[in-house]
Amino acid sequence: MKRLILDILKEKEAVPIFFGKRAKEEEMETILIDTEIYSCMDNSCIGWMRKDFVSDDLLCPMCGNEMIQEIRELPKI
Repeated sequence: MKRLILDILKEKEAVPIFFGKRAKEEEMETILIDTEIYSCMDNSCIGWMRKDFVSDDLLCPMCGNEMIQEIRELPKI
């Protein structure tokens, strides 16, 4: 069976590709840090953004209400 597959691949000039799952030790771990953010004051809105990306007027991009400063533990970027 293996010989048959290899013969077919040679005829079609194809290269076999094999994939394997990464070992759990090799997975990258997420580093969380305390990050300043601005979140929407409206309880029905879930809008928030990192301090580095906030606009000058400090208005929520989703609903237009004012935003307040908070600290959250977020992945490092």
